Amino acid sequence: MAKAPQRKPEESSIEVSVKGPRDGFVEEVATNVALIRKRMRTGSLCYEQVTVGQRTQTRIGLLYLQDVANAALVDNLRTKLQGIKYDGIYSAGQLQEMLSTPKSIFPMMAYTGRPDFAVVSLLSGRCVVLTEGTPSALIAPADVFLLLKTAEDIHFPALSVAVARGLRIVGLLIALLLPALWTALLSFHIEQIPVLLLATIAVQRLGLPFSVAQEMFLTLIFLEAFREAGARLPASLGQTMTVVGGLIIGDAAIRAGFMSPSVLVIGAVTHVFGSMVPNHSLNATVSILRFGLFFVSAAFGLYGFFCGVVLLLSYLSTLQSFGLPYLSPLSPLDRADLSQALFNLPWAWRRKRPNAVNTQDSTRKAEEDSS
Repeated sequence: MAKAPQRKPEESSIEVSVKGPRDGFVEEVATNVALIRKRMRTGSLCYEQVTVGQRTQTRIGLLYLQDVANAALVDNLRTKLQGIKYDGIYSAGQLQEMLSTPKSIFPMMAYTGRPDFAVVSLLSGRCVVLTEGTPSALIAPADVFLLLKTAEDIHFPALSVAVARGLRIVGLLIALLLPALWTALLSFHIEQIPVLLLATIAVQRLGLPFSVAQEMFLTLIFLEAFREAGARLPASLGQTMTVVGGLIIGDAAIRAGFMSPSVLVIGAVTHVFGSMVPNHSLNATVSILRFGLFFVSAAFGLYGFFCGVVLLLSYLSTLQSFGLPYLSPLSPLDRADLSQALFNLPWAWRRKRPNAVNTQDSTRKAEEDSS
């Protein structure tokens, strides 16, 4: 057979590099393993290869630190990989779906296109899965706080990363809850809105043909359409389509008397804060849940809103990613891990690996030579 074409490592297209390295993963498993080994020269780094797919014969690489990673986690991943019975495996997303918890709408594994983030995950006691033909790596186990981290976090000072991580958490909450909360307040509980703001909104809504819920639904649909169109078009055209299209249609809708400025502002704020979520799979899940909370809030007001939030938290508390609670370290509560997840402590203070991952060696610092 002719020699298969190969691509040289270059900057990942799914994760922008500002201060970090620019040699991202490629489609070849051997090259990706070499990129990781270049950064981790320890003999405890283990690599196992599994071939899956009866027709595609896709090579899957499993990497872990033998003296750090939990043995049960490694055995679980190995068993699931060997148990895949399918004629064709050609995508890391397809593999992630087969390895993850069935019927879970949340991503059970993180992904990265950069070797430096894969190395950080390995040092935390997690496993990395490489898929032939995909320029990214899967990371397991994953919790919701891992999905809010970026590869650039390790290259910036702890204080700036703590602020950025806090903004991502706030952005996640606003993107998920704001449209539903605004709809519930304006539809059922206008007495909870300050008088001056309520008077401004009332003036803006004079003569509008749609209710608040209908306006918000149309706004969310338009914003999702703009985002999808921007993602499918070339980069230069996609950005122009999103910005110019949003401005033109938004201004025209207000001038034509179809929508109020306040609802468009809420939709735009939701879209901007949703873009702060770094994991695209989690962002897609947030978009789906946003509509779910919006519908129950439009039907039952704040009662439906809070019931939806409680049900969502209850569902999240039952999820586990390869034995790791999905809300860890928030539930079950681990103050040491939670402070690191929220505030990104300086490197000198990070003496332990995450407790919830249940590693064999929980100490990060090397032992000092006593001689």
